[in-house]
Amino acid sequence: MTWEQEIIDYSLSCMPEEACGLLAKVNQTIRFYKCQNYAEDKINNFMIGVDDWMRIEDQAHIVGIVHSHPNSKAELSEPDKKNCIGLDYPYYVVSCLDKNFKVFYPKDLKWCLLKLLFMVN
Repeated sequence: MTWEQEIIDYSLSCMPEEACGLLAKVNQTIRFYKCQNYAEDKINNFMIGVDDWMRIEDQAHIVGIVHSHPNSKAELSEPDKKNCIGLDYPYYVVSCLDKNFKVFYPKDLKWCLLKLLFMVN
């Protein structure tokens, strides 16, 4: 199974809660690592634990953060945008409704933010 299909299948299996995990590169191969969701409100939020992050980082080079939106489209929420920029990792958002995902890159979000700032001023 591909990592693309694996993130969709895992997200569906976690419903109604948000799924989360990390994509990491091992010997030029991308792998999906499932993580426990430590958020208080798992239906609307996700939080990857430090122990999961460190365990995966010890084995591989992290290249992206995965989480699902059980009841909405594969779009970033406002907190997702801030975290994607702040953590500086691509966000892979899975829509359980549509059974697909989209990738959002921090550099693209930063560029949109800069354009917005210049338009306001």
